[in-house]
Amino acid sequence: MPLVVAFLLAAAAAWQPAASALPPAPAPARHGDARAEQLDVEFVRRCCARTLYPRLCRAGLTPHAASVHSSHARLALASANLTLAALGALAARIPPPSSGALSDCAEAIASAADQAARAAERLRGVEHAVGLEVVWRVDDALTWLSAAMTDEDTCTDGLWPRKSAPAPVRAELRARVRRAKQYTSIALALVNMLASSNPRS
Repeated sequence: MPLVVAFLLAAAAAWQPAASALPPAPAPARHGDARAEQLDVEFVRRCCARTLYPRLCRAGLTPHAASVHSSHARLALASANLTLAALGALAARIPPPSSGALSDCAEAIASAADQAARAAERLRGVEHAVGLEVVWRVDDALTWLSAAMTDEDTCTDGLWPRKSAPAPVRAELRARVRRAKQYTSIALALVNMLASSNPRS
């Protein structure tokens, strides 16, 4: 299991929560245009209001508003990266060496992180894709994020038996899984908005 945890930590570390995680904005320089910055923030808030966890969505994604620059594709990508980071933070708290239910949880979270990383990779290419490529990239991202949520549920189920781990450890891990699931739910909602903003031909 140390290899599983090491993989997740490396995946989380690879994501930089700054603008470097997103493709460069093609928009012209705005010369400190406060109104334009406000519009970017309002875009994020409007989109977050349509998710199940608007406050968490705003807290996680508003710092990226300038890089997102009112792009559904960039917002969805940033959200998938937040999911991956949350899964990495969760993996780091699973006590090594893990066995039994904790081992199952660690494997499920490793799988969820892999699915989230695949989704982010697909979303990274959406902005410059055209036609049917947009469709299959979005469909793949939805499929993999849904699979990640299933893996998160598997981890949660394994943490309920009392013998799976000491009570404080189980409580912390359940809370972290719950937070990861919330980020995954947000990412799914934002990818669905991306799909709606790019009607199928």
